[in-house]
Amino acid sequence: MATSARTDGYQKTSVPTKNRILDAAETLFVEKGFAATSLRAIADLASVNLAATHYHFGSKEGLLAATIHRRVEPINKSRLEKLNCLEAESTPDMKSVVRSYLEPVIESMTGTLPSLIARLYGEPESVSRPLLEREFGAVFDRYIVALQRALPKAEESELRWLFHFSIGAMIHMLNFPSPPSMPPDALTREEAFARLESFILAGLTQGMEAELDAKVELS
Repeated sequence: MATSARTDGYQKTSVPTKNRILDAAETLFVEKGFAATSLRAIADLASVNLAATHYHFGSKEGLLAATIHRRVEPINKSRLEKLNCLEAESTPDMKSVVRSYLEPVIESMTGTLPSLIARLYGEPESVSRPLLEREFGAVFDRYIVALQRALPKAEESELRWLFHFSIGAMIHMLNFPSPPSMPPDALTREEAFARLESFILAGLTQGMEAELDAKVELS
């Protein structure tokens, strides 16, 4: 859909300028990607002048960072709240840790969020890496600590690789909710995430078993 066809909708809204810019940026970043989206196009869609985008966000990189942060911060906050609650009661098992990571995503899978996250992971590393480190680095580290407690024999470096692959599976499912030759609604959101959870748990468990077996063979 052409940008001009949507402009009136933004003109009529009473949403504050900053939020209108973020909404427009999210729409265009999802549709076109970072490189193909200009600040001018975002300003036009938001029905603001170009100077407003510079005033609020400084640059296109700053606007992308703000767009991602707006959607990701509530998810990460929920993840840490769930994990803290689990650890306040006892040392959580691996399944509980993984579930606390996935559940906030399930609860937030509305609108353009899945496509926005998938789009970010599809951007060149020079664009995506700094944002991913900023938004997910501390939370990732926090989950590695929790997984180490659930898997006391695991080495941190191996857990980092296995959890990295697990997150990759989640991102893939956000972008492609069903396998090829199957309809997108073949499973409900909850059913699809239940399968993802089983896959991640198997990967973590078998990955650690493979590492331990390799150490035994070398000894």
